Amino acid sequence: VIKIKNNIETKPSVCPLDCPDTCSLSVKTDGTCVLEVRGSKANPYTAGVICNKVMRAFPDFVHGANRLTNPLKRVGPRGSGQFEIISWDKALDLVHEGFTSAIRKYGSQTVMPLNYAGPHGELACGSMDRRFFHKLGASLLARGELCGLVRGSAYTSLYGTVPGMPP
Repeated sequence: VIKIKNNIETKPSVCPLDCPDTCSLSVKTDGTCVLEVRGSKANPYTAGVICNKVMRAFPDFVHGANRLTNPLKRVGPRGSGQFEIISWDKALDLVHEGFTSAIRKYGSQTVMPLNYAGPHGELACGSMDRRFFHKLGASLLARGELCGLVRGSAYTSLYGTVPGMPP
């Protein structure tokens, strides 16, 4: 963290977009708002380069009016749009209860590790999510997005294996 005058600091971050580049960011903030986003030169792979979408849109990801900031629990019928705010602890408890119930009833392979969003580079494609699903015992299933599994199989059969983008 680099401190600048008037409580403005530059902090390291990572890109939240759904692409394989895993870009490192330097985010200038006043402690409550994102003021500026630049590529971080600390990462030798991205070398300070980021796309314009991130430079322009990152503050909206953080401060956007439609951004969810609390977990929500559906309280009405599906599709009714009726939700209540719940605590993070309660949300995690509900996920735990759902996974535990499904695993007890159908076995550990019932929890399918699908990956729909977020950076899909080297860090994401072999890190925390695999450890999590392995711990659940759901390690024998193919992982990835539904359409990506088919696309990936076709790509591999044509070109062979290719690693993800380096971090």
